[in-house]
Amino acid sequence: MKLQDLTIDQFQRIAALEFSPALNDADKRVGVERYKAIVKEWNELPALAYKRKFKAGGKWWIPTVFTDELTAGQLIDLMDMNTTDERQLVQNLHRIMATLCREAGFMGWFPKKYDGAGHADRAELLKANAKIGDVWGVVSFFLLSSE
Repeated sequence: MKLQDLTIDQFQRIAALEFSPALNDADKRVGVERYKAIVKEWNELPALAYKRKFKAGGKWWIPTVFTDELTAGQLIDLMDMNTTDERQLVQNLHRIMATLCREAGFMGWFPKKYDGAGHADRAELLKANAKIGDVWGVVSFFLLSSE
């Protein structure tokens, strides 16, 4: 299985091992099967293009990647998260994606209105079902465009 095929939750668990100051490289190799391949794939993540639409949890999602297209609710939810620290970014990836994404409406197109009250449920659904290959490019593009 490739790193891009992992769910956000699986990716966060591997990242926790990578970021752990308590583990040295030998510990990480023992704790993570195919460690070298994972590190190589990790280094390739920044090259992923963002997807304008992806499917996760049986629903279609449309991400917003430009800051001028975000609703006030999305901006407020984003301001609550630290996106400058890579470790925090990875651990909050599902929350960031829940903020940037709106469920697709009619025929998998036309995003529904942003629902701030459903943020936590949306974050958990994306954490369990969204693939890194679908979301990493969105977050990377958003962070670059928001600079």
